[in-house]
Amino acid sequence: MLLEFFLTTLRRDGYEVLVSINGREALDLVNSRHDRQIDILLSDVSMPYMGRIELPKALRQTRPDIQVLSTSRMPQQDVLNRAGGLTRSEFLAKFFSVTGFADKVRAIAAAIGSSENS
Repeated sequence: MLLEFFLTTLRRDGYEVLVSINGREALDLVNSRHDRQIDILLSDVSMPYMGRIELPKALRQTRPDIQVLSTSRMPQQDVLNRAGGLTRSEFLAKFFSVTGFADKVRAIAAAIGSSENS
């Protein structure tokens, strides 16, 4: 249900979306697509097999250009404390609105675009 929400919102806003069901699969998918630009990886803090802390660490080794946006039901400060190095711009607390989610993705995409143009 939440996956459908993400897919519908992102596709409606014109983003191409790749889907995986766990952290390991996400990492394999990203690493198999070196020929394609991937800007943002959306991950749940409690994603199976490789959660919020492990997935970004592994991703930074092979694809440091990809921004990670994490979601969680846990309070934001708890996630920030657990995940050292996670900034507020990379986190979206559940439960959020369609507008809140879309705004966060657009802000990250805009930051990526402005850093590429620098």
